[in-house]
Amino acid sequence: MEKLAERRRQERFQIVQEVFDQKTGESLGHTADLNAYGMMLISKNKFTVTDSRRISFNIPLKKNKDMKTCLTAECRWCEQMKGTELYNSGFRFIYPTRFDAEYIETLFYGLTN
Repeated sequence: MEKLAERRRQERFQIVQEVFDQKTGESLGHTADLNAYGMMLISKNKFTVTDSRRISFNIPLKKNKDMKTCLTAECRWCEQMKGTELYNSGFRFIYPTRFDAEYIETLFYGLTN
């Protein structure tokens, strides 16, 4: 639980990017905020907690360039937005190697400088 609290202190970016299911190509929704450890997704889909899937989205880089990234994301929470048919869901990124995590951290660090 302590690690989660530490991660949430990481700078979160209000970057709106469309997120896709890598397997089906289906749009899953749009990010509301994003950092190297996870994202909040706004979607018409209700996700099951602990459900994980391969996703892809673009990370905006400087000079109007984007980089497509593919990650595994695990749903940590999901709640319906009051008065709408939309859901807010929190996802944690799962990295197969420490190198992958450091690479994404470096990309996000570049957004702040």
